[in-house]
Amino acid sequence: MKTIKPVTSMLLADFIDLHRYPINSLNSDEGKSLIAKCHDMMSRETICVLPGFLKSKAVSCLAEEISQLESEARKVDYQTTMYGWMDNAGYQPDHPRSILLRRRCSVLTTEQLAIDGLCKRLYQMDEITNFVRVLLGYDSLYCSACPTISVRLNIMHENDEFSWHFDTNDGVVSFTTQNADSGGIFEYAPLIRSEENENYHDVSNILNGDQLPQQANTPAGSFVLFLGRRSLHQVSSVGPTKKSRQSLLFSYDRKPNMVFPEKIRERLTNPTSTPFRGL
Repeated sequence: MKTIKPVTSMLLADFIDLHRYPINSLNSDEGKSLIAKCHDMMSRETICVLPGFLKSKAVSCLAEEISQLESEARKVDYQTTMYGWMDNAGYQPDHPRSILLRRRCSVLTTEQLAIDGLCKRLYQMDEITNFVRVLLGYDSLYCSACPTISVRLNIMHENDEFSWHFDTNDGVVSFTTQNADSGGIFEYAPLIRSEENENYHDVSNILNGDQLPQQANTPAGSFVLFLGRRSLHQVSSVGPTKKSRQSLLFSYDRKPNMVFPEKIRERLTNPTSTPFRGL
């Protein structure tokens, strides 16, 4: 691993525009206004995008740290179901539960990141964890203890794609540190499924293009909180580009010491082309 200058002395204000996003004083009038704004976005669109959340200097430093590590990223390239947490046997080949979609990108996992680097320092800030907790309306929220996926980086180059899928939890946090020159757009169909109704008809319409998804504008420096357990989403194929698309993902859980299943972790630590058809 390349040597990266320790940054543990960096403070919250070095990373985040606290004048615009006062996450360190959520009980103030400004903090309450921010929470209300975020809740409104989430209720209408199932996504909260806060552009300029990270200061430009912090974005540059994060992107530099990530770029130094890109050569160590593992290439992930396989086909997968959108319903990875389910047993999908027995469905017709053209059914959404049977369809396999391409997932192709490079990945850096937690153990590959510098202990005292910027990515982990940002993840460990209590104010960010508390901000996410308040947005999700939870009584408690903890950083994941997973040694592999608590902090993760998806890095996408030309022709990479992260096709349609659902998340296994509600409330995925990501930071855009760098966008590609073309493509790599976050697209989503909000609340297309529920626990009572999988709504396969509309899911099929998204897949075959009969129904157009919404698109999110996430400039570098954006904080993104997305409710992806019930909302179909993807990152579209990256087009011609001189720079990678970098997305920093943080994992939280309402209970302490959460670790992702070994089968999920191995997909990132020991990439294989074997299709993933679900659990």
